[in-house]
Amino acid sequence: EVMARARAILRRIPQEEKEGRTVEISNLFVDIDNYLVRIDGKEVALTKREKELLWLLASNPTKVFSRDNLLDSLWGYDYYGDSRTVDSHIKRLRAKLEAFHHPCWAIKTIWGVGYRFEVTEA
Repeated sequence: EVMARARAILRRIPQEEKEGRTVEISNLFVDIDNYLVRIDGKEVALTKREKELLWLLASNPTKVFSRDNLLDSLWGYDYYGDSRTVDSHIKRLRAKLEAFHHPCWAIKTIWGVGYRFEVTEA
């Protein structure tokens, strides 16, 4: 089931985006193919889903994702859970990232809509 979901996610990504599936923003490095996240060169202990969530948001800076967008992209169309699942994952992800200094980027809540990865000037 996990492999089927991963294949479904990969099918939804255009081929040109599959080529470079790493993101580097300021001190953040995300390599989704190897499920590797580093901040200031230090590996960050995140779950697989948290890494996927961070990569999706960081690879689309300024794009606003609704909870339903994130559910469909990461959990799949056949997921029957509540959209608040996304909120829980975002909360845990933010808590883990707070241990690291990252003044140039953040996961912002867009009230009533969803979430956006925001990059700012330091």
